[in-house]
Amino acid sequence: MRSKPPKVIVYLANIPLNILLYATLIIPFALMIYLAFLSWNPAAGVDWWQAPFAGLNNFSRALQDSRFLAALGRTTAFVIIVVSIEFVLGLVLAYFMIEEFKGKKISLSLIIYPLMLPWVVVALIFYLFFQDYGPMNNIFLKIILGDAAQNIHWFLSSTTAFISLVIADIWQWTPFIFLIMYSGLSAVSKRLIEAAQVLGASTRTIFWKIQLPLIRPLVLIAVVLRALEAFKVFDIAYVMTGGGPGTSTETLSLYIYRVAIEYHDISYAAALSLIVLVILAIIIRTFIWYSFERGVRT
Repeated sequence: MRSKPPKVIVYLANIPLNILLYATLIIPFALMIYLAFLSWNPAAGVDWWQAPFAGLNNFSRALQDSRFLAALGRTTAFVIIVVSIEFVLGLVLAYFMIEEFKGKKISLSLIIYPLMLPWVVVALIFYLFFQDYGPMNNIFLKIILGDAAQNIHWFLSSTTAFISLVIADIWQWTPFIFLIMYSGLSAVSKRLIEAAQVLGASTRTIFWKIQLPLIRPLVLIAVVLRALEAFKVFDIAYVMTGGGPGTSTETLSLYIYRVAIEYHDISYAAALSLIVLVILAIIIRTFIWYSFERGVRT
């Protein structure tokens, strides 16, 4: 039998990992919490360790900040819309792609391609796509509406600007849901499907009663991971609309960025980040309880 290494060796081997963990996660997180209870603005010429203690003022200020609350509601609506559409599209694509057909490999490559592009590149592509002289007005709308099509000033209206962000996000992130759904559906035993077909089950029944229930854990994980990522949306809003017109498409990440970088109110930005972190932690904990712990207890 192989003997276990001495505890000293184990501790020494874990030192680099612990240093990396403390340096990249724990120390910045602790510093953010500390700054959230201060009143520190670098533009005032005071170092952060000399900043006065503000207590809960930053948090009470956030609850009265209409711009922050609007960004929170707007981001939540964005997450619900894009995740719902991306899930439906990803599941439908995965369902049809599990069948073998000519050109399947090329089709898979084309579907996954948007996920490989950097966020900023996608944002710039769709910024040009929705310009007055871009393909949306001059090609797609004319194909759909014909001669009756009129140029839409996408970034001058809060509604159309928000829609443009939604379309860009769906185009890039539907492949993420597709990959998870495709891997799950591909792993479903073909013997179960063949047995159901022998018993006379329809394609719709097989999908709703066999395939979808078997990949339910993957569905939940895909939706939550995508929702958490969508909640942090920054790049496309920053590049495509800049949060405009006005602040009508300003997301949480974009607003916190402006508070910290443009307005130099670091303590308030830290408090906002901590509030968002608590909200996401509650959502994740609720998801874990609802999806896993409740099922185990019942």
